[in-house]
Amino acid sequence: MVSEKITGQDLQSAMPNVTGKVRLKGLKGPVKVYRDEYGIPRIKAASEIDAFFAQGFVTAQDRLWHIEYDRRRGAGRWAEAVGQQAVAQDTLMRRFRLEASAKADYEIMDSHTKEIFDAYAAGVNAFIKSGDALPIEYRITGLEPEAWQPWDGLIAYKVRHIFMGVFESKVWRARMVREMGPEAAGKLFPGFEPGHLMILPPGATSPGPLDDGLKELTEGAAGLNYLSEMDSGSNSWLLCGAETATDKPILAGDSHRALDTPSAYYQNQVACPEFDVVGLSFPGVPGFPHFGHNGRVSWSVTHTAADYQDLYVERFKDGEPTKYLYQDQWLEAETHNETIKVRGGSDVHTTVTVTQHGPVIAGDPAQGSGMAFKYTATEKASTWPDILWKMLRAENSQELVDSQRDWADPCNNFLFADIHGDMGYLCRGRIPIRSRVNGWLPVPGWTGEHEWERDIPFEELPVSINPPEGYIATANNRPVGDDYPHYIAIDFTPEFRVKQVTAGLKALIRPTAEDMAQVHAQKVSIPALAYLGVLKDVEPKDAASSAAKDRLLAWNGEMDAALVEPTIYSAMRDALLKEVLETNLTAKLAEEAWHPADRGLGSFTNRLKARLVEMIGQDDCSLLPDGDSWPEALAWALGSAVGALQDRLGDDMDQWQWERVHLARPKHTLSAAFPELAELLDPPAIPTSGDGDTPLQGGYSPSAPATVTSLSVARYSYDPSNWENSLWVVPLGSSGHPGSPHYADQSETWRQVKMIPMGYDWESIKASCETEQTLNPG
Repeated sequence: MVSEKITGQDLQSAMPNVTGKVRLKGLKGPVKVYRDEYGIPRIKAASEIDAFFAQGFVTAQDRLWHIEYDRRRGAGRWAEAVGQQAVAQDTLMRRFRLEASAKADYEIMDSHTKEIFDAYAAGVNAFIKSGDALPIEYRITGLEPEAWQPWDGLIAYKVRHIFMGVFESKVWRARMVREMGPEAAGKLFPGFEPGHLMILPPGATSPGPLDDGLKELTEGAAGLNYLSEMDSGSNSWLLCGAETATDKPILAGDSHRALDTPSAYYQNQVACPEFDVVGLSFPGVPGFPHFGHNGRVSWSVTHTAADYQDLYVERFKDGEPTKYLYQDQWLEAETHNETIKVRGGSDVHTTVTVTQHGPVIAGDPAQGSGMAFKYTATEKASTWPDILWKMLRAENSQELVDSQRDWADPCNNFLFADIHGDMGYLCRGRIPIRSRVNGWLPVPGWTGEHEWERDIPFEELPVSINPPEGYIATANNRPVGDDYPHYIAIDFTPEFRVKQVTAGLKALIRPTAEDMAQVHAQKVSIPALAYLGVLKDVEPKDAASSAAKDRLLAWNGEMDAALVEPTIYSAMRDALLKEVLETNLTAKLAEEAWHPADRGLGSFTNRLKARLVEMIGQDDCSLLPDGDSWPEALAWALGSAVGALQDRLGDDMDQWQWERVHLARPKHTLSAAFPELAELLDPPAIPTSGDGDTPLQGGYSPSAPATVTSLSVARYSYDPSNWENSLWVVPLGSSGHPGSPHYADQSETWRQVKMIPMGYDWESIKASCETEQTLNPG
């Protein structure tokens, strides 16, 4: 797809005005907006409704294209911007029915929440109508900005989180079972119980349409994962006041996602008589649902990796595809006709079928079967948005916990610390109680044996306030022990990161908020140390392998960007992984697993890599080629790795630094569709330390180590003893405009694993602001 010629000057001309005075219809009183040296906006309003109006307006100034992209992607309208290449993903998104779900949530909001969402939308629309310059992306795509509807923010929020669930993992397991059989597949999934790897009862239905549906769903999910995100993860930790320099707890951590351009999160501060909060918001959504503090209590999240998405195989009546079977009765399904508009092409028409289990997202009812998707965020209308303003008013930790009662999605490890010295953990979100079999694979929808009974009651969700250990650390690891009575999930992140976070935290002596950067910077790989333990017994195949072995045995396991050893270790480990995949999967599945295109595949390969580390410790060779020992397997992998690195980087091993092959490569949302503009739109690549197993996150696909696919999209450290000491940083910048000086001005600070002042005091904000703007009623 070819666009009109765009220049650097055009980017500059698309910048909004953020100074002076502007009159805006919808405001009740004047609002001041101060921006600091990083362009981060600070909003001060005389009323709560004006504050949310201004948050919408300021977000549109900086991120209008960002929210446009999320709205169109979530509503299945991205093909209107980029043409035919987006039709498959738009078709899948129409099936998910996120727009209908967002409208349903909006309809049942309480009146005050609705007023807040209306005000935020009015603020976005006030910018669109202001006559100010619009983002350059509208000119590139030829689109005009449409009015922002109050529920559009919920579409944006849902599309940001639907793929953090586990349905893709269930699809991948199902494909493995279908192609390999339960026994062979079960070898690669430790912990499954007899019968849990059977999708359909014998003779229940023809497997052909099911297999087609699984393949279709895999391809659709891959199309939506344009940043090649492998897995979802984060770190967070709390240290009690008795262990800090300030006698108050400190809350710190970082959120791991793929690197969106601009970042998924938006730094800002919003103050009014009811609250004064600084934090990270989701553009398009009022409030600060994941990270922030209000001067009394701070909060942050990591992903719990809970299981709250199920897939049901539905049987449809021959010749009557709107009827589906449930407990020996034919029930009538809903149908919705959808039209996808395509830039430069013809309209595409599709029909979405909805059963009692949810929308059919794969398969074909006309062919007799389909796969329905049940998800806590879309299964029924929810009042969760009411929390978005209530939590901002919390006076202490307990009030903050109480405010989370109706939180729906995603399920989070929610940490908090307050000025009173209290701190704690809550697992927030809806987790359905149902058959354990649901956790492994798609289940039959017609038997009635796999229905959701109820949710885990709020009072029974894991919670801990002021634990006696004096600290809490989370890194997407298992949140509860075996004595917890409810099923949360079958699959959690290995404990490599949380062990290093805990060790780093315990090594600090009476730390400050600034000292928490030392934990952010932890980059020793526990798996690397395990491999080094085997490497000493390896007989190298040639002189180059021998030199590589010597380097590795003298290495301490730090995945430092400036070192050569991380490059050799990673190539060796990945060569071994490829061999294991080819030994234990069919050729087709092994190829897909080596090039993971969706999070289900990415999660599988990451867990398999972790399992191999465990097997090294047990000297379990059952997944290795027949007859191989670990030293023999590693000798081959090391030789293969060295040969590949010589081909790629040359024979001089001193030039094989990790930073040469391991970079964060920010990719603008339009770069793929308009590659001739990529150089103008994409921020510079960032050399990165770490890997997927270190707290300093730098996960990557084994087939493409040169592109980091999972990294810290925000780091933070909150100091309740003096909020002015709190710190944060994002990998790019606050602005979504490619022509802005704040498009990527935090990148170097982020690369160095440092942070910038978060700021909170209004006198300091006013004294040091870079720009000042007054929004007046008009």
